[in-house]
Amino acid sequence: MRPDEIVVVGRQGDAETERALAGLGAETPSGTALRSAWVTQAGHVPPVEAGARIASGEIVAILDDDVTVELAWLEHLLPHFSDATVGVVGGRVLLPGETPGPPKGKPGRLSWYGKMWGNLGSVEGNEALEVQAVMEGNWAWRRELLASMEFDPVLNFDDASMYGLDLCLRAQEEGFRVLYEPRALVWHHAAPRAPEFDRADRPRRVYAYCRNYTYIVLSHFSFWRRAVFLGWWMLVGERGSWGPGAMALDTIQHGVRWRQEAKAALAGKMEGVRLWRKR
Repeated sequence: MRPDEIVVVGRQGDAETERALAGLGAETPSGTALRSAWVTQAGHVPPVEAGARIASGEIVAILDDDVTVELAWLEHLLPHFSDATVGVVGGRVLLPGETPGPPKGKPGRLSWYGKMWGNLGSVEGNEALEVQAVMEGNWAWRRELLASMEFDPVLNFDDASMYGLDLCLRAQEEGFRVLYEPRALVWHHAAPRAPEFDRADRPRRVYAYCRNYTYIVLSHFSFWRRAVFLGWWMLVGERGSWGPGAMALDTIQHGVRWRQEAKAALAGKMEGVRLWRKR
């Protein structure tokens, strides 16, 4: 199955991408339109938002620019939209040569106290699962639903960590379901990144994750769930978003290895609370 339209969104002034698109026109399959758009605003989110607004199809599938898709990718994503209650369908993302660890808890779902169970790419199968969030680098939306949403500018920070969770939760609040389809597979080749988004800068990534995740959960939880979440998040936390409890356990098991990351986690959480209170 081929797409009816391919929309490539790039940065204004990106001459390499412009040249690549100029040479790609002749290779575009018959029946598939190729369009482009250009953004000037910094950040990960503006290109996604721009593409969603100018796409013409009823369903828009969004991919990161450093993935390749399996041949049956669209054949597995699209049929779920025949159900009018489905607003978002996400697929599986794997790194070439790496085997994902076993799933823990309920990947793609939030616990009652606010923990987001990750590692969704470890979930295999031949049937779609209902979840609360899917991976942003491989998902499809009802275009009208996505275009109607305001992308929260607060989340367009660093690499916009967890912005997809915010959008998925809002889709559910409007009555739509979110599905994970493990057969809709893409391979993530982890292209080189700009220095300011270097994944090796662990403290910065921890700060950005904790900042955005705190803001998102507080924005969507009820009063009592916020209180429970903040108690767990600030006092316990987990590896990658340490609170005193998680830090003490890690220190006992592995020694003091994440001191800078733990400081960044606390700073990010406090900033997330501050931003939520400003809303």
